[in-house]
Amino acid sequence: MKNRNKQTKFPVARIKKIMQKDEEVGKVALATPVLISKGLELFMATIVDEMSKVTLERGAKRVEVWHLKAAIERTEKLDFLKEIVEPIPDPYANGQDESGAAGDGRRRRGPKKLLSDRLEKQKQEEH
Repeated sequence: MKNRNKQTKFPVARIKKIMQKDEEVGKVALATPVLISKGLELFMATIVDEMSKVTLERGAKRVEVWHLKAAIERTEKLDFLKEIVEPIPDPYANGQDESGAAGDGRRRRGPKKLLSDRLEKQKQEEH
């Protein structure tokens, strides 16, 4: 396997080091880190593809963290990540696009303002 690092997008040597940090792992075959790197590449491609679909469907100009949450929630093979993204607030969970139009002619507030309002309300409830 000549130039195996050129076949992967993630650093094979670093993957091997991470694997060998586990005391239960002995010797690592040459092909193992390469396969893990390729698997990681495919996994990341799946997540990025699903996130871009959500971003386009919502009419957003930028990929945001709530797009990741929506992509994970609607993709069955990413179900194992649902617990991780559960606490992320989705300011557009009501199904509207992110262009700023609320459908009745009024402008909606952006997600940062919604989050800051929610945090402020929590602080007031604590006192």
